[in-house]
Amino acid sequence: MLLTKEHYELMAHFETQVRKVARGRLDREAKQDWQRGIIYEDGNINQMFIMFRTGYMLGKSVRDED
Repeated sequence: MLLTKEHYELMAHFETQVRKVARGRLDREAKQDWQRGIIYEDGNINQMFIMFRTGYMLGKSVRDED
C-alpha cells in the first residue's frame, strides 16, 4: 500500500482530521523510512496515523468480505 495513490489519499484525509483534534507536527519522514513504519517526524502523530491506517485496512477487509 505504501507509495500508492490510496496511501497518499489516506494520509491527506488523516492530516485533515488530525488538525481538528490534535496538536503536532505533520512533517513527513523520508519515503525510505515509511517501510519501517516511520511516516511522520512527530512520534505521537506517527502512532496516531498507524492506528488510523490499521482501522482503515480492517474496515476495507471487512467490506471486501461482503
